[in-house]
Amino acid sequence: MSEPSAFNIKTVEEQAYSETSGLLDQLNLPPGAVRFIRDNKKAIQITAAVIIVAVVVGSLYRSYRVKRLENAASSLALALSVEGDARAQGLQQVADDFSGTPSALWATTELGHQAMKDALYKQAIGHYSQVRDKISASNPMYGLLSYAIAQANEAGKSYEAAAAAYSDLKEIDGYKDEGYRGMARVLEAQGQNDKALAVYQEYMGSFLGENHDEQAKKIIMEKITRLRVQ
Repeated sequence: MSEPSAFNIKTVEEQAYSETSGLLDQLNLPPGAVRFIRDNKKAIQITAAVIIVAVVVGSLYRSYRVKRLENAASSLALALSVEGDARAQGLQQVADDFSGTPSALWATTELGHQAMKDALYKQAIGHYSQVRDKISASNPMYGLLSYAIAQANEAGKSYEAAAAAYSDLKEIDGYKDEGYRGMARVLEAQGQNDKALAVYQEYMGSFLGENHDEQAKKIIMEKITRLRVQ
């Protein structure tokens, strides 16, 4: 009878099974655990492979994300270090190349500021709105951008849009004063003095129970008096 060949498939399988069995026995695992591993060996190997791949991919993505944020911040700093057309082009490049990063949002905001300086109010509103739409209402920038949008509408003499923007602004924590004053101001600019008077009166009523600047109250009362006699 011939000896079993080392290259015989059955022999190889038996040796592999024997090695695996010996390893499991050496780990002193409970019999039930050993039996489970033997019965589900293929599934366990696949699961382990998936976990390893997920860990590697996650690590690579984190490294990519960190590098992208660093590149975005560096590009933003470079864009802000120059003036004129080069500055605008650099900021737009940051916004385009690093979309979704804080640096891209800041670059778009800076483009809005530049448009305001150049009296390009519709462009400014577009930039500010683009950033505001990507952040939550709890973000500190939300109120600032809402205020900037209201000011851009007012500067561009889009009074109805400005009044609506200021009306929304007075509901944002920390911007109540700017909201009321801006809303009344644009109503006056439209000759709607009765509505402006109502806004100032509502503004004064909002002071109840609050410690407010007496000088501010005095100014508002003067505006109310002036509007009443017109």
